[in-house]
Amino acid sequence: MEVDEITIPSPDFANGLTFGPVTIESGWGGPFDAQAELPVAFALHHRRLFGVDWYPGTCYGRGVFSVIRDRITLRLTAPAVIEPAGSWRRFGYWLIAGPSRTTYQTPDAHRRLSRR
Repeated sequence: MEVDEITIPSPDFANGLTFGPVTIESGWGGPFDAQAELPVAFALHHRRLFGVDWYPGTCYGRGVFSVIRDRITLRLTAPAVIEPAGSWRRFGYWLIAGPSRTTYQTPDAHRRLSRR
């Protein structure tokens, strides 16, 4: 899963150090250096309008970063905790993003195959 930006709390920066995009991978497949593990905060769904960030909630977790060429990957070493945003941010996000348009219809495989 990819997020637009991720924040690392830092005493040197008032609101933390923010950068992105970052690819998030869950599940750690082996040993890791505990000194390389960092606390992180990110919003899975995010919109920006009029200079204000709108999101339904913030995820907090810990993980280890790896950088390969121009791709930043975060492997979470513990489950993330989701904290709901304030009601006005959730409402603003809902207004901007619109209601979910998820449909539960199965795709018509026959029509799709007949196009080939």
